[in-house]
Amino acid sequence: MPQSLHPQVLSSLIIVRNKPELVPGSCISTLALFTVERLGRREARFDIIHHAFDHDTPRAQILFALCRSLPPGGELLVRAPLLHPAAVRRARADGHPPPPTDLDLIRRLAPEQVIVPLPVTDAHIIAAGEELGLEMPRPGSTALRRRRRAPEQAMALWAIYTGGFCRKPEARVLFAAFQAWRALQEARALPF
Repeated sequence: MPQSLHPQVLSSLIIVRNKPELVPGSCISTLALFTVERLGRREARFDIIHHAFDHDTPRAQILFALCRSLPPGGELLVRAPLLHPAAVRRARADGHPPPPTDLDLIRRLAPEQVIVPLPVTDAHIIAAGEELGLEMPRPGSTALRRRRRAPEQAMALWAIYTGGFCRKPEARVLFAAFQAWRALQEARALPF
């Protein structure tokens, strides 16, 4: 049997901010952590954590709590940070390196965690989510819609990894298990 290219436990993180990271006044408004645990060749368990924050909740507090909730021994998918050009120019003009990104702080707070940064655009995430049948926020979406759809974005980030790095038969099995889980989640949400 070929070895799985999907880690035993893989979490996918999406952080939604009110402004681009490192821009003055930028703060974390929402985060979503989607976790997939392999339970053999044909089974997987899925979980989603979705939290919203007030603008005055300290970033360090949010990221510390996040790191405490990461499954031990798992790997963490994150979007590679796309820094706002003005923030980088401002730091260079001051002669200082840019302040730490969320990813930098996560690495400091969870040094034992294997972190896999993926350089993906919003268009990639939207396309991957729509391919899974997820309702995705569009580029012109309101801040509220982007916050509400953070779980779908985390699922789409996982799908990009799974489709790009796993063998096709393995990816098909994982996507089928995901679709079954989503159907159960939607059925539980129906009012009776």
